[in-house]
Formats: sequence, structure tokens, C-alpha cells
Amino acid sequence: MARTEQETISLIQHVLAEHKQHWSDKHGDMRRLRQAYLTRFFEDVENEPTNLRVETSDAYSFIEGYIASLFEKSPAVEVDSLKTEPDNVMVTRQVINSWLADNRKALENGSRLALIYPMSFYKLAPVKSADPLARVRIRALEPWQVILDRDADLWEEQRYVAHHYYLPVSEAKEIYGAKQYQVVSKPSYFHDAMDGWEDEGGSLPDEYKYIEVVEFYDLTFDKLYIFSPNWKNGGLLDKRTIPLRTYDDNPLVPIAALYYSRVPDKPMDGYSTLSRVYDQIFEKNIIRTFWANAIRRDSRQYLVREGIMDEEALAKVTAGVDGAIIPVDTDDLAGVMREVPVTNLSTNFDRYLNMVESDIQRGSIIAPFTKGEATRATATEVTALAQYTASEIGRMARERDEAIESIADIFIRMMVFTLEDDEKPVIMVKKEPRFVRSETLDHDFRYFALDQAATPLSNDLKKRQLLELLPVLGQLGVDPNKIREEVIRMFDLPETFLEVEKPEEASVPKRSGAEALQEQPTTDAQALAQELVAQAPTIPLPVPE
Repeated sequence: MARTEQETISLIQHVLAEHKQHWSDKHGDMRRLRQAYLTRFFEDVENEPTNLRVETSDAYSFIEGYIASLFEKSPAVEVDSLKTEPDNVMVTRQVINSWLADNRKALENGSRLALIYPMSFYKLAPVKSADPLARVRIRALEPWQVILDRDADLWEEQRYVAHHYYLPVSEAKEIYGAKQYQVVSKPSYFHDAMDGWEDEGGSLPDEYKYIEVVEFYDLTFDKLYIFSPNWKNGGLLDKRTIPLRTYDDNPLVPIAALYYSRVPDKPMDGYSTLSRVYDQIFEKNIIRTFWANAIRRDSRQYLVREGIMDEEALAKVTAGVDGAIIPVDTDDLAGVMREVPVTNLSTNFDRYLNMVESDIQRGSIIAPFTKGEATRATATEVTALAQYTASEIGRMARERDEAIESIADIFIRMMVFTLEDDEKPVIMVKKEPRFVRSETLDHDFRYFALDQAATPLSNDLKKRQLLELLPVLGQLGVDPNKIREEVIRMFDLPETFLEVEKPEEASVPKRSGAEALQEQPTTDAQALAQELVAQAPTIPLPVPE
């Protein structure tokens, strides 16, 4: 039974209110994670002007260590299909990989958000461009911008997905018509809602005025609703069938999710990777701040008996001039000046800091030497840590690959949707030009991220193992040309290295039969020939007078 418009509006208002409440409750946690990454740990802490604050960069190095381990080259996919010609497969593969290479920064930023916060999302949207192959833009979304059906166990089982954002009034009028909008300022999640510009007397242009929009994908009834609470106190700006379709004509949402960790009983709720070590980073910042203030107060101070030294003598003492003579009016110098004792810091601080550092290392699955930290580990321990790190990072790389494969599918279906019939953009495939048409891309393709679960660390292990196996491969009779091709591919060397010139045949001087027979025989035939020549009678020849 179809849902009425009022029921749809009530549903959107309900899920929007739940969404805002959910992320409002998590606002403090998200803000602390963000500040830890930005090395602004004590930004919200009131501090005395005389106190010193020390912030370490452990959160930043923790996150960027993962990014460096997850992204070595530009992401790419392999395309496969049994229902179309190989030429269409090659063209589709080249179109996707060229686009992914141009959007590497957005993909890395999405991974960074998914590590700092519980999860992140990628939104693909059409844009105006003279180049038909650049009419799709990708953007990484923070988790509080996407409304989810949190009762679902899988992304594919959700009943609805929505994108909550603020749209400039100028764009709203262009897309949905010049309606009477209730203009609002664009708030920031980490600041108060009224931190935006105030529109006093309507002096601001429409580009700086905003309306709140919910792009609601109803997957149950295959409908797309554009809802805004700033029109008619909550109304639908547009409604239609979901325009983006799969090859099988099923609705396709232009949003891809990226989860590196999930809450076991709530798979749609992610789990922040940075939050695993936040408490240890907090403790380390507190210890370092305490030490910094204690060291500043660890100064040399003295007690002087009053009346024994005048101001001039005290000035010479404090000046510390070498060879200075200081007169003192007393017979006993033992009690003139005494040093104020300074108590050393307890050794418990060192032990506690070591425990905190150990907890940070255990909270991170990345081995210390992969982040440039010097260790005294043996070669065996380093190899074991490298294999463990590569396997754990490989699990996260599989999550990354699934997101890239979903993005590739959405991109191709969006290209089929946006390419006009009279447009024939050209792309190079194996150094040959190919036309890209809508019918070329409109097939049932399967996408596989290249070198799935590969990371820089695992690639280094493979390279090292390949070099160690080269002598064994030669003894096993493997074709040297095949070995050379694999080495060039593994180390990403130029393809020109595959071209090997054939050696020119050296000119061999002709020998007479006698010279050949006098040589040491190398075959049975040569030995027999020499024996027969030795047994043959000599023919007498006339000698000239």
C-alpha cells in the first residue's frame, strides 16, 4: 500500500529528529577526537596564564600511520563481465581508473574521517562540466550528515538512506523554484548553531543564505523525496522515482559507506579507531604537562641571613660574575647562605609513562618501526611484527576495497545516466583511442579492487620474498623472461625494460678441413672422420724441378 504524502513527511521528520538527537549526544566525544587529531587537546580546558601546557602529536601520527599503510598508489579496480565484449570491459576499466586517480584525495579524506570518527561516507553527484567524463564529483561526508536505518544489519538491507545538508538559497531557487523559504544560517557541527552569518535586513546575497534539506531515499517504495523544514514549516520540495538505477533496474543510492570497525550488535553504528587509544593519549598529555611545569619550577634558590649582605653584595651573587669579591660582615661564613633543597620527582612518573606508552602501542596494530621509530628488535621479531601488521592492515584494506568497488559501480551507472546520445568522449586504452558511449558502459559489470587487501607493508614483504626466490626460480627452470616481467611489474619499473636486444652473431672465420680435423674431436662423428683420414694412403704428387 502506497504511503501518503503526510505520512512521508511525518516519517522524515521523525528520523531527522532521531538523527539529530543521536549525534547531539555524541557531540562531546566527536569534538574530543577531532581536537586530539588536530593537536589542540587543551583547547576547551581553562588554564592559568602561568601554567604551561604540552600537547603530543600521538593522535596525528596514529591516524596518519594507518593512512600511509592503506594508500600507496592511486586506487584502481579490475572490471569483469561475461555478458559483453572484451573491448567494452577495457574501456569501462580505463574510464573508472582514470576517474579514481583524479579523486585520490577525496578517497583518502574519507578514510581519515572513518578512522577518527565511527565511520564515513562518499557521496557522488553530477556536476556541470565541458568534459563528459568529469561530470561526476565525489565528496567525503562526515557520519552526522547521513541518516541511516540503524535497525538494519547490512547496508543493502536498509529501508531508507538520507543525506542531511544545507543548500544555498540561490541553488534552491534554481533547482526547486522561487518559493518562500525561511532562510537560516549554516551551522557547524562543532560550533553553536548561530555561528553563521546573520542576515540583518536581508542584506546578504542568496549565495550566503541557506535552507535545511533532507535528500531522503525511500528504498521500500523506490522514491526520492527532497524535504525541507524551511518551506511551509516542513514540506516536500520534490518527489520522484529514484533516478539512479542498477543494470537490473533496481534503485541505487549514490552514497557509499566506509566502516573500519563496527559495533557487533549494531552493524550500522561504527566504532572510532582513534577512540581505542584516546584515554592513553589523554594521560600522556597530562603527564607531559605536569613534567613541563615541574621542570620550570626546578630552579636554584638560596636562603640568606638577613642583615649580613647588603643589596650590592646580593646583586653580585645573583649576577654570577666569575671572580667577583663579595664582602660579608660576619666571622662565621657557614651560616651566611644555604641552598633551598628541591625534591626530585618520584620514579613512579617514569613507570607510569612507560605503561601509557605500552598501552598506546597495544592499541595500535601498526608496528613501531613502520612509523620510523627505532627499536632494538631482532630480525625475526621484525619479520613477525611485519606479517602481523600486514594481516591486520589487510583486514582494513578489504573494507577500503569494498567502498572503492561500490564507488566504481555508482560512478559507472551515473555515467550511463548523464552521457548524452550525441556525445562521444575519447579515452586512451592501451595507447589506442576509444569512444566512450552510454551503451558501452551499460552492462552488467563486476568490480574488484586491484591487489585486494594490499598495503605498502605487505607489498614490501612480497618484493623481499620475490628477490629471495629468484635463484630458486632459475633452478626450477622458470622462463627468465617471465621472471623479468614479474620483477618489473612488482617494482613498478618502466615497461621499456622488457625490451631486450638480441645479441649480434659474431663473424666466425672460415677454417680449412685440415684445421678442423686437427682440432680435438667433440662428437663421435668428428672422431670417426679423423680416424679414417689417418688410415687413408698418401697420394704421391709430382715435385717440380
